[in-house]
Amino acid sequence: MTTVKQHLLNDEQIRHFIVNGYVNVTADVPTHIHETIYDKTDELFASATDFRGDRQHNPLNNILPLVPELQIVLESPEVRGALTSILGNGYVMHPHRHCHPNFAGSTPSGKEDDEERLMMPLHKDGHAGGKRPRHRTPRWAILFYYPQPCLAEQGPTCIIPGTQYVREFMLDGEHQRHEIHAKGGNGTRRLSENFLNRNLVPMSGELGTVWIMHFDMVHSFLQNYIPLNRYGMKFVFMRTEQPTAPSWNSETSMWQPPEVNHVPYDAEILWTYIWNWMSGKADLYETDRPGTTVDITSAIMALKTDDPNERMKAANELGFWRSLQAKTCSKKVRTDAAAVVPALVDALGDSYEPVRRNAIYALGAIGAPAVKPLADALDSEKEAFDMEPILHICDAAHGLAATGAPAVSELITALQDERENVRASAAYALGEMGPVAAEAVDTLIVLLRDESEEVRRHATSALGMIKVPVSKTVPALVEVLEDREDTDLAFFAAQALTRIGPDATEAIPALREALTSESAYVRGFSSEALGRIGTAEALQALVPFLRTARWFNYVKKTMPAFSIELKDAKSAPSDADSLTKLIQEWAKQKDIPLPETEAISQDSDTQFQVTFSDGRQVSARVEGNVLNLYRKTRVEAGFKTYR
Repeated sequence: MTTVKQHLLNDEQIRHFIVNGYVNVTADVPTHIHETIYDKTDELFASATDFRGDRQHNPLNNILPLVPELQIVLESPEVRGALTSILGNGYVMHPHRHCHPNFAGSTPSGKEDDEERLMMPLHKDGHAGGKRPRHRTPRWAILFYYPQPCLAEQGPTCIIPGTQYVREFMLDGEHQRHEIHAKGGNGTRRLSENFLNRNLVPMSGELGTVWIMHFDMVHSFLQNYIPLNRYGMKFVFMRTEQPTAPSWNSETSMWQPPEVNHVPYDAEILWTYIWNWMSGKADLYETDRPGTTVDITSAIMALKTDDPNERMKAANELGFWRSLQAKTCSKKVRTDAAAVVPALVDALGDSYEPVRRNAIYALGAIGAPAVKPLADALDSEKEAFDMEPILHICDAAHGLAATGAPAVSELITALQDERENVRASAAYALGEMGPVAAEAVDTLIVLLRDESEEVRRHATSALGMIKVPVSKTVPALVEVLEDREDTDLAFFAAQALTRIGPDATEAIPALREALTSESAYVRGFSSEALGRIGTAEALQALVPFLRTARWFNYVKKTMPAFSIELKDAKSAPSDADSLTKLIQEWAKQKDIPLPETEAISQDSDTQFQVTFSDGRQVSARVEGNVLNLYRKTRVEAGFKTYR
């Protein structure tokens, strides 16, 4: 038996995840488990489907209890090893789960030709249960799994690499259904020139392939051209621990670029920051780059050139210059830093987002000299905040978060600003720092009763990520959790207490009571928090909830797609012609627009195999005085037929 430790990701896989935003692994699970998952899922959808093709049912969050074999895949050492590598020990599953079907023969609205297309606009997901801020560090991940081999022709989910770090993935800001222009190398597709990154990666693969991506990846799904339903299972996972060391099989301390890079722009300083953060390093800009001899004046001038690649490079170099000079306190270095900071702050207004992003982390690398200018810029994106007050975090807040400890004092001052967006942005930045920002806890607790809903949410989230001192954070979060009138904020509090985990024992009574909340997501995360606390008292509080929340997954006989009553035994079909006639007469009588029968084979006197002109297959069986037609959707038969 293999262990999770044996299946942790390696350095190259983590580099790939940091740059491209995804990895995939193969769950070593018996084939019959995948087949059972597929068949049960297909039956769930078929049970609410008439033969006209109208599908009205999706089990939504209940897909896991209805198809419990999914847990075998999620608990496989390969999957747990990958999730542990990306999210650290103690990760938890969000109560939101979803099966994304892509039914056979699906076509985008208004499209009838065979050109490869996307079935919905490219987009980023929001969080179920209420909007949450987006994080550049991997605090959330989405897992995709198909219980069948999934070719690109079968309509897999597809992603744009590197988009986890950007807000706008189109240069013209337009969000509409997008067309694929061509096929690229390594199985990628090519989007139009108005995309920040034209590469589109289909998440296809052999049976057992599991994809894990950063929560904020831009994605859609392709058209399914194969007459076999495609089911994609989506699960969401949350990090609970601030990294203190690499959680993967790490053999290399310093950042190196990955062998495969689908991102057409250089964000080396950001990638270095994420690598060091995931490694638990104190110096988030540590690098083995040789000492740089950047001409400061030339680099500052390069931030103004027309070439965005030159501007990105200049921001990168200025950040690494300061990082490599961090231990030098010479007058020249201080003078140079004083000149660099205003230039990089100006770059936060660059029209090209990758330049702004590099400038953010260059300012973070510069550290203390950048804090005051960044704090002054916290109000610079108020209009965008007003449109998306939870999702939109200004660049200055990201820069202050990336600066770390030197920015804490200035951010505490910003928490008391009269402007709502400044308070919210400051709370977000402090939460991103984790325990380093413990000094801000008292002021954040005051904000739990702020007049602004958005400020309250950011403050609650921040307390869960800072965690300490638990003597202050836990009682404050308990008070929020106990507020039955604000279930949205209680949801944030339940997540925060889940992150605090074993040190949140004082919250057990409140968490027990929260298991009766009207919000399913408050109940879900309260149960996760009790499980993370793990004491006998916590588990005793949890068991009654699980006892009443459980599902009984009884095995039922497969239901026929439709049944035709026979007058007597003599009216049963004896060959293909009589079966075709019987089906057509019944469909006409019932006014059901069945497609024409394309092929019929006879297995025995009472059983036939029927293929309709639209590709659907059924097994027709004479059972007593009834002809029952059952759908044929077995995964292994379908894949072999259409491969």
